[in-house]
Amino acid sequence: MKAFPCLVFALFVGATAHAGSISGAVIREEGSIYLEDLLVKPARLATVADAPIYYHNDLARYLGTLKKGQIIELQAVSDKAYRVRGMAQQGQVAGWVDPKYLNPLKKDFLDNLKQNAIRLEQVKALIAKNEVAINMTPEEVQLALGKPTKKNSRVDASGRQDVWEFIRYERVPQETYGRDANGNLVSTITYIKVPSGKVAITFANNLVTLLEQTEGSLEKGAQAKIVPAPFIVTY
Repeated sequence: MKAFPCLVFALFVGATAHAGSISGAVIREEGSIYLEDLLVKPARLATVADAPIYYHNDLARYLGTLKKGQIIELQAVSDKAYRVRGMAQQGQVAGWVDPKYLNPLKKDFLDNLKQNAIRLEQVKALIAKNEVAINMTPEEVQLALGKPTKKNSRVDASGRQDVWEFIRYERVPQETYGRDANGNLVSTITYIKVPSGKVAITFANNLVTLLEQTEGSLEKGAQAKIVPAPFIVTY
């Protein structure tokens, strides 16, 4: 059998450039990891034999056949099948194939992909609560807190560090009075944002290494949250 080169790129999986904006173009199937959430560039493989392609990841509903020797784009992986995009007899198709028809993925690639998928879910939960953790990337921090009010950089013997400062706000109820359509005096509660403190976030090697409250007070017993650093995915 002729050997075909594996064409999955060596990529840094930052996960978070996509954490807040995951594409809806691909129909998601439970139990699958979608590479567009985790990889900066598309991954590609070659078919080592004519490969039947199916609509679902349980390999149900036949769509066509991908010819041997074709370079295809890898879109998702599950325990039993890979979602790919390529050319079948009837034209371009996207669906699921048995991995045995493709160049094998390295175990490290799959393991690191799974670890990054778990990390992504943790980061998304933090972003939803406007929280930051050690080992988040600058993109993730900005998704969680918005644009920093101030940026500083410094270089020492240990390397470069970037410091972002944010003003923290809290919602404070404010009661106002007025009259309704019948002239009755009524009160209304509105909430206004007031500054409650400042937070400085230090990055080294594009990951959060330090969270510091520079103004205001921390809650009693407050502890920094930590997420795993993004794994390097190589092939």
